[in-house]
Amino acid sequence: MAFAGPAEAQTITAPGLVGQPACAGQSEVENPDLGTVTSVSTTGAVLTTTSFNNLYGNLRAQAGDGGPTSFPILYDILNAKTGASVFGGVAIPLGVTITSSNPNFSSSNPDASSLAQKTPYYILVYTTATGFGKSNPLLRRCFMTGGTYTPSNESGQPGFVANTTSGCFSISPRTFQDIRNCLCGRSRIWTNDAQNTAQRRTLGCANAN
Repeated sequence: MAFAGPAEAQTITAPGLVGQPACAGQSEVENPDLGTVTSVSTTGAVLTTTSFNNLYGNLRAQAGDGGPTSFPILYDILNAKTGASVFGGVAIPLGVTITSSNPNFSSSNPDASSLAQKTPYYILVYTTATGFGKSNPLLRRCFMTGGTYTPSNESGQPGFVANTTSGCFSISPRTFQDIRNCLCGRSRIWTNDAQNTAQRRTLGCANAN
């Protein structure tokens, strides 16, 4: 991997992560796919939901015979490190209750602010109907907020060894998400444009291009 950077230590402002690379302990869930995380910043993010025709039929099929026929749809954002809700555990409605007479799910763009920097989160879309809940969400998306890093031993400095204990790998304390986020904050990861874009997408950079 080719890293470009000045000889002196630098402060890197990372854009945050989205998708599986940002997950910390739990994987993403699409049951069904109702949206994505966008506009990740150092202190916020947006859940962009997508319309889903006949969500009622989908949920009834999951619930099985004798299951619920009314599905209130809510969302929450959890700190992946602590499990705490950023809304203090208050249920946040996401549109109307899905029923046989109101079967479709409409798109929306709820957001969250005042999040902690450089912290992994889960956005959940779920229903409180019997058999579902937060432990069995319809959608779980992972993201990590951005922030600043000041790694030592940048490329060109004494002690630099790529992919080991230098540059973004020298952050302490650190997680794999911190390393990915720091790398995403570099202006270049590869010198080749196509490789640079591909690597940023693989890393889960919030601004993947």
